[in-house]
Amino acid sequence: MLPLPSALIPVLLCAVTVWRLPSAFRPPVSPASRALWATLAAMTVGLGARSPEVARLMAEVSGIPDVALLVKPVLGLVSAVYLLDYVHAVHGCLGRVVPASRIRQALSLLALVAVLLLVFKRDGIDAHDGDPAVRIYLAVYYLFLAGSTALGTQVFWSNRRTVPSGLLRTGVWLLATGSAIGFFHTVRRVVIVLWYGDTPVDPVTGLPAAMTDFLFEPLPPAAIVLMAAGFSVPPLWMALRYVRDQSAMWRLYPLWSDLVGAVPHVVFGTPRGRVPELFAYGDRTLDLTHRAFEIRDAALALRDEVPASAGAAGAVLTTGDDPARTEARWLRAALYHRAHGRPPAGGMPPEPCHPGGFTPREEVAWLLEVAAAYRGRGGRAAGPRA
Repeated sequence: MLPLPSALIPVLLCAVTVWRLPSAFRPPVSPASRALWATLAAMTVGLGARSPEVARLMAEVSGIPDVALLVKPVLGLVSAVYLLDYVHAVHGCLGRVVPASRIRQALSLLALVAVLLLVFKRDGIDAHDGDPAVRIYLAVYYLFLAGSTALGTQVFWSNRRTVPSGLLRTGVWLLATGSAIGFFHTVRRVVIVLWYGDTPVDPVTGLPAAMTDFLFEPLPPAAIVLMAAGFSVPPLWMALRYVRDQSAMWRLYPLWSDLVGAVPHVVFGTPRGRVPELFAYGDRTLDLTHRAFEIRDAALALRDEVPASAGAAGAVLTTGDDPARTEARWLRAALYHRAHGRPPAGGMPPEPCHPGGFTPREEVAWLLEVAAAYRGRGGRAAGPRA
């Protein structure tokens, strides 16, 4: 792997692993979230073992010269297993065979560790490079990775259109692309291992020569980066949605506060102040929807109390006027009538005829325009609250 990706990718994976840690263990625990986190954790530890300091420490503790090189395939298998678990958890496939497969996986890993301790205890791995057993082991290892990445590619690609368009669908595209690149790389490695052994031999020194291929060498870091980016999209999407909803709650507060102050019976639950709302934790979509309903219910309650709109002499509406500004004017006038028992000077403006949005999100978008007009020209309703 190239030097710069070798240094940056473990840091990126570590950041993503730590970022997704709460979602893996926060009740109620989701099997898909936990399997996804385990996939990232195994990839992070496996790539972290490549650093010289970590490899030296592992060799001193275990007594095996190249133990870091041996740990990488084991953690690669663990990562592939949990990637399959993630796919199964998301799509509900093969759930009945997971316990039996867990037993086979545990026995396989124990056998692998025993072979590594017995065979490579005194010799470095280079001493066995090209041996038939090593070539078979590496071929099986890469075939297993190829199978998991192929299944991941098929699942992500086939479900890309079932995900809502936008950031989430982009994440699925990233996962499908990363899995496809990983599949191509592992199949290529199988061909190399079966044809040459793990690496070709240098004709001068007789030792395994490092394989340098500037065309294919960027494939592993590219696959890892794309997969990490794809796995990061759901929490990033939730964070962006939280910021968007909090911003909407903040901008709706002046209009909402005046309306529920005049018609308090429309409030869901116990209202909070504008600043305490900023520190509310969790999904704010339902709270934002409730706020939109409260504003609309308060407007309907005021409509039942104020007199009908005035005629042409009292109308404030002008040709081509903005509907949001029209509704804001009517709300100000209705609040004034509620507080003083009479219409404002000039009479009540025409009632707004905007039907509202077809979905809660459309209704929120419309009320944000009304709230902006309400905060603008004409100010907030005058007089004390009833």
